[in-house]
Amino acid sequence: TECDLEKGLEMRKWVLSGILATEEAYLSHLEALLLPLKPLKAAATTSQPVLTVAQIETIFFKVPELYEIHKEFYDGLLPRVQQWSHHQRVGDLFQKLASQLGVYRAFLDNYELAVETAEKCCQANSQFAEISENLKVRSPKDCKDTAKNSLEALLYKPVDRVTRSTLVLHDLLKHTPTSHPDHSLLQDALRISQNFLSSINEETTSRRQSLAGKKGE
Repeated sequence: TECDLEKGLEMRKWVLSGILATEEAYLSHLEALLLPLKPLKAAATTSQPVLTVAQIETIFFKVPELYEIHKEFYDGLLPRVQQWSHHQRVGDLFQKLASQLGVYRAFLDNYELAVETAEKCCQANSQFAEISENLKVRSPKDCKDTAKNSLEALLYKPVDRVTRSTLVLHDLLKHTPTSHPDHSLLQDALRISQNFLSSINEETTSRRQSLAGKKGE
């Protein structure tokens, strides 16, 4: 009925507003992670580097790219939600986001090495240890507020983000009528995300099994 359709579209807007809020928080986490990058790179070329160029590249691997991808997604989604109507389309943005999951693949493949390298560097260099324990994340509500986060906690954010991506698409699809032009695009984005997640889960399981096997030997 007309009333149900109305309710569905309201829910759709509500889901998208929630997505915007989590994207904003995620971007502020990635920003905080990127803050020390410039000074560390600058110091790397001096006689007293905090970290070597190779260490910097390992720890912050693919983080700038993830920031760019999500900034573009957020900047695309915000005006569409603000100018909301029955016919507003967002499927193309989600489809594009899903098509860039390869960057997450690269980040995840490097994740353990990034955390290990960061830990070693913290032990070897008190200046870096100080930096990595006090990364400031600004809160979206009020920019004056900042919360301290550790480098390790922030490096985990993309791992967490990618596992939630299918849940968000499920919610959005549930409230998108099959007649809506977004429906097939969102289905496509969901399919790509699900395939991506299941391939990662398989790899993680086989990696754990091979580690367990080595320990067993």
